[in-house]
Order: sequence, then structure tokens, then C-alpha cells
Amino acid sequence: MKATGIIVEYNPFHNGHKHHIEETMRLSKPDILIACMSGDFNQRGDISIIDKYEKTKAALDHGVDLVIELPFIYTLQNAYVFGKKSVELLNRLHIDELVFGSETNNLQELQKYADLEVDVTRLKQLMHDGNSYPKSYGLLSGSLYPNDMLAVTYLKALKNIDITPLSIQRTNDYHGKQIDLICSATAIRKAVAENKDYSKATPIQIEEPLFNKDLYPYIRRLLFTMKKEELAKIFLVSEGIENLLYENAVKYDDYESFLSASISKRYTRSRIQRILIHIACHITKDDVNALPDNDYIRVLGFNQKGQELLSRLKEEVKFITLFKNIPEPYKQIEWKTELLYASYKKDPASYIRRCLQGPLIKK
Repeated sequence: MKATGIIVEYNPFHNGHKHHIEETMRLSKPDILIACMSGDFNQRGDISIIDKYEKTKAALDHGVDLVIELPFIYTLQNAYVFGKKSVELLNRLHIDELVFGSETNNLQELQKYADLEVDVTRLKQLMHDGNSYPKSYGLLSGSLYPNDMLAVTYLKALKNIDITPLSIQRTNDYHGKQIDLICSATAIRKAVAENKDYSKATPIQIEEPLFNKDLYPYIRRLLFTMKKEELAKIFLVSEGIENLLYENAVKYDDYESFLSASISKRYTRSRIQRILIHIACHITKDDVNALPDNDYIRVLGFNQKGQELLSRLKEEVKFITLFKNIPEPYKQIEWKTELLYASYKKDPASYIRRCLQGPLIKK
């Protein structure tokens, strides 16, 4: 059985993602397609506009056979950790090929960047000058688009692993704001926020959207009430950034103004947002340091093909289908994040019950 993997976020699922699946099936011709997906929060520190079960349903409805979840703690980190951990999970399922989108769609060029021996001294100097790590790396390796950067992290993670990478051409401007048949998730989220028609860009309905600005009053309250020493213990908080976040929370009533004032060459929008989500979930450095090596795969949904793979690998892989069986202390972290997301749903109790139930099964 030939298995192919994709790494996705679906924030939200749209026609570009549908194209990705279709191109993956055309290029790879797999017997089974597996998606490793972020859950209710995304790598760049965004709360997911739709919940992970809506994303899972969209994936299964459009050609994916098995959806597994990348744990929160690996999702809400830099691209290198996100890519490495996603590849590790898919490798346990013995995928033969990994298919991803990129702006350049030039595997040879991307592999060259992935193999690049970084000049650590120069990298440190660039960061000392106030540049973020992604910016510094980009200055060392040449100009890379966002999805090219992700592609490079996947290729780095695939080193010494027997998985063949395949690239497909990204078909839209990553940060484009115009709604079209194929457009960015950013454009769709903007249209939803402004109550504009987004229907031609996605096959799904977004009925209960969530945005980072919805979290800001709560995060602001935490920045006001938590002691600086407590904030300093939160995962990813470093270099006294908690002081700047507190000062900006005092100054700004709205999320975008707060965020704009907090961003610098060293602290990108994504990095700030990831820090804020960890503060909102109260994930501490001690919580993360206490984590054992990840030895499980949480299953969010599957169809008959996916079920066959689960049955075939059940003696080899620790599959988790019920929340209660997630190993400690991963379970404690996931519980905090799911409670936070549920608290912004119209029916929090219903969503909490859904999280405690088994995977979505497509007949």
C-alpha cells in the first residue's frame, strides 16, 4: 500500500487546499492519503477560524483518508519545529512521499537551501542587529517566500529519512487580500471578518468564525493581572518581552494596534502571536520541559482506507482515539488549549463533549 503525506492547517479549508489534494493524488497516485494537521491553533499563532473537527470533515470530504493531529506544543513553535515534528509523525505511518506547495516549485533549489551550512557567527550577528531568526536566515540564504521556508524545513526534516519529497506550484499570493476562485486563507479570513462574500473561494460554510482579536480582552486582562515573574515563566517568553507586552496592553485597546506596537525586527508578528497564545493557555516552560518524548498519534478522522491503515499498524503505533488516553503531561496541555477554544464557541459545553469523543468517521 503506497501512502502519501501532506502537512496542513486549513485556516480555513479553501479551493487552494482542494487543488493541493487533487495535485497530490495526480502526482503521487497513492493508495492512501494522510494529512498531519494542526488543531484549533495554528503555527503562526492564529486561533483557527473554524475548529479542528470542521477542518477534519473538509479534509475527508475532499480526498484525505486519515487525519492526524500535530500536538499543540509542536504547532505553536517556529517553522523548524512544526515541520520536523509533522514529518516525524508521518514517518511513523510509513509514508512513501510527502507533497507540499512552494512558490518557486524548484526542488533542486529548495534542497540547496535545506543543505546550506549556516554561518553561525554571521547568523548571531544578524540577530544581534535586531533581526528575527527567519529574517536572519533569509538574509543568509537568499530571499525565500513563506511557503518556500516551510518547504525547506520539511526537506531538512526529511534528511536521512526514506521519504520522497514532491513539490507543487503554489497558485496564489500567500498574503493576498483579494477574493477569487483560488486565493489565500488570509483573504478569506478578511472577507469573513468584514461580512463579505467569500463563497467562490471555498467549498465550506464558515458559520462560527473565531479571530485573534476575540482573545485580546482576555489576554490583556492576563497581562494586567499576572506578575512579571509569572509571565517570564510562560513558554517562549524571553529577553524581557513580557515588559513590552504589558506596556502595550496598557496603551492599546484594540488587538491590531497592540500587535503592531509589539512587532520588531527581532520579534515577528507570528512570534508575538505564539507567545500570546501560550500566555492565554498558561503553558509554562516547566510544562514543556516535563514532556516526555512524543510516542503517540492522535487520530481526528478517517474513512475506510484510513481505518484499514489504523488496523494494520495498531501493534506498531500508539494511536489515540479518545482524549482520556492522551499520555500525561501532553493531555494537560491539550486540555488547557481545548478549554480556551471552547470558551469562545457559542455552546462551549457541546464543543468540550466533542473533544472528549472519538474521531470523525466518514462512511
